[in-house]
Amino acid sequence: MTDQTATAPLERIFNDNDHMLFVMDEISRAARKAFDERVEGMGLNRTQWRVLAQLIREPTLNQSEIAKRLDLEPATIGLAVNALSDQGFVEKQRDPNDGRAWSLALTSRVAKILPDLRRAADSVHAALWFGITADQKAALKVVLEHLSANARSQAIEFEHR
Repeated sequence: MTDQTATAPLERIFNDNDHMLFVMDEISRAARKAFDERVEGMGLNRTQWRVLAQLIREPTLNQSEIAKRLDLEPATIGLAVNALSDQGFVEKQRDPNDGRAWSLALTSRVAKILPDLRRAADSVHAALWFGITADQKAALKVVLEHLSANARSQAIEFEHR
């Protein structure tokens, strides 16, 4: 790196693509933090509610798959699952397809907190989407789904290198 590059204005180092990725990360981080604050009274920490969210969205996921999706260490997910099990939100069983993994099942206790989780999520959404029209939201959804598909296909390509 030359002295000129090291002292170049940031706008010449970071482009709009970089900026958009930083903004997406900032939005995601702020949304998680806001949701953390809203569910704190339910006795759920970030990892725990994220595990529950993955299982609500896709109930057949096992503990290892959740760790991969959340990009967290298996031990971290294991601690969260143990706490959720202790709280009566999930039941664990050895995965019949992988004896090293745990299959997880939501219990009926989750149904009791779903309305509170929904209210917390709706509150975060109301703040995030303030001033955004339905058309803007629909257009953004299409773009984000396309970006997500690109990211997934690139991740698959990188794994095979």
